[in-house]
Amino acid sequence: MSLLSKTLGRVMPRYRTFSDWVTVYRQIIDARPIQPKTLQNRNASLRRLIDEFGARTISSIRPHEVAQLLRRLHAQYPHLARRVLIEARDCFGEAVAYGWINTNPAASVRHQPTKVARRRLTLDEWQRIYAWSQANQPPWASRMILLALVSGQRRADLQKMRFEDVRDGYLYIQQQKKGARVRLPLDLRLEAIGVSLGEAIEQCRDYAPAGEYLLRKSTGERPVCPSLSARFEDAREGVYGKHTGTGLPPCLHECRSLAERLYRKQGIDTRTLLGHKRQSMTDIYNDDRGLSDGEWKTLEV
Repeated sequence: MSLLSKTLGRVMPRYRTFSDWVTVYRQIIDARPIQPKTLQNRNASLRRLIDEFGARTISSIRPHEVAQLLRRLHAQYPHLARRVLIEARDCFGEAVAYGWINTNPAASVRHQPTKVARRRLTLDEWQRIYAWSQANQPPWASRMILLALVSGQRRADLQKMRFEDVRDGYLYIQQQKKGARVRLPLDLRLEAIGVSLGEAIEQCRDYAPAGEYLLRKSTGERPVCPSLSARFEDAREGVYGKHTGTGLPPCLHECRSLAERLYRKQGIDTRTLLGHKRQSMTDIYNDDRGLSDGEWKTLEV
């Protein structure tokens, strides 16, 4: 295969290695409007493909070999296996478009269903976690937990919220993950806890030395993203202890799902709130993963 790559590969791309193609493919995805974090995740998936097929002639890679790789990954890392399949389909698809191969070996491979392991957060749990944080953690932590629920935003967007983003009666947010621009009115009120977005922001003004960020430590510096998740986890364990059951306990990101479910009951446009392009994505957040299965549903007339 190496000899073919060095000779015929000079004039016939299908005899070049998968690694040769990846050099071209990286230029393709680098030219796309992809956020840095997403690009980082895609490169991680791409490295899995390189480790498996890098030295292989690209035209020799078969669907069953892609499927075998995914089965091995799925056994330990089911979510990673799904991401690698998505990357493989795009990578080989571009190779077809550029004339390196005639068919996409990942196109017919199906991902194995992945059971969602993380449990959703309930309002009662959030209230207990928030109260524990107020009593036991640095002031920024409880304000972060409140902002997470009232705004419905991701941790990276919470971390970079600045006071200068508050103007004309709105909080302006350019989301880090997809770049969506969301403008939330300060009088947006989450009725379930009786707090508005403006009130949550006001609580961020005088608890620490003056600074540009809503969330900041006693030094005036903003906390790093992993600290936001860690503080929420510490507060959850402070209330409920170390998790020992099946699946995974609710994390900070579950405040986003809880916000969607609570605001939807109020009639708020949660698709805009969360910054999604498609309603189908918002509906995933609305799924409480069995929390309400035992509740009576009332028909309104």
